[in-house]
Amino acid sequence: MAHTPHAFENQIFDHFRKNAEKINKAIEFLVEHNYTVIDLQGEIINKETIGLEKKPVVSPIRYNTRNRE
Repeated sequence: MAHTPHAFENQIFDHFRKNAEKINKAIEFLVEHNYTVIDLQGEIINKETIGLEKKPVVSPIRYNTRNRE
């Protein structure tokens, strides 16, 4: 059975997915070597938080309202 391409499967989205995968691998590599990474949403990623669903945030008020509880 042949694969039928969808409208969103094109070079732009494929390029984005590949870049996102490279970024995620780079973050994992840095954390593995004891670096702390702060992503674009302000989440702190280090060895203790990399496996958590909800990560600590640098400044929740500045980035958005999801951590105001």
